[in-house]
Amino acid sequence: MIMKYKKKGMSEVVSSILMVVLVLVLVGVVWGVINNVVNQQIRTTERCSGNFGKISIDEKYTCYNLTNQSFDFSIVVGDITFDKLLVSIASQGTTKVLVLNSTSTVLTDVKNYPHGTSGGITAPTTNSGKTYIYNGTTFRPDSIQIAAVIGGETCQTSDSLTVIEDCSAY
Repeated sequence: MIMKYKKKGMSEVVSSILMVVLVLVLVGVVWGVINNVVNQQIRTTERCSGNFGKISIDEKYTCYNLTNQSFDFSIVVGDITFDKLLVSIASQGTTKVLVLNSTSTVLTDVKNYPHGTSGGITAPTTNSGKTYIYNGTTFRPDSIQIAAVIGGETCQTSDSLTVIEDCSAY
């Protein structure tokens, strides 16, 4: 005697519903990941969007002093609030990054201009400027760049200078 077993399978309706649910779950996961990445980029861009042109290098007071083998540089800050400034000085294939905070910091190679005091180095405040003397290089720097840190995010370069004049030319 031959026994036949009735095999039951899923109906096409149930299969279609399962496929739709699976697709919706996958779309939700992908949307969540993309949404987080985009929102993070938007927050970073919003923090840093206002700094272009508001933090600059004053070319008039930025030069290399051949006699003292020091680099004088001047930073002007407009109407912007930041956590700190990163000043990158490139010379002879090496780069030194100076961190200027709003609070008094001692930097071994940096002094305040014109008095030459090394204690109490601070970044310029809103709508002001400051000039510094950098003694960390015996060669004329190739370039100087400034970037702000706003809300914990390092922004793109606000200003740069690639032609450093001799101070004696002034």
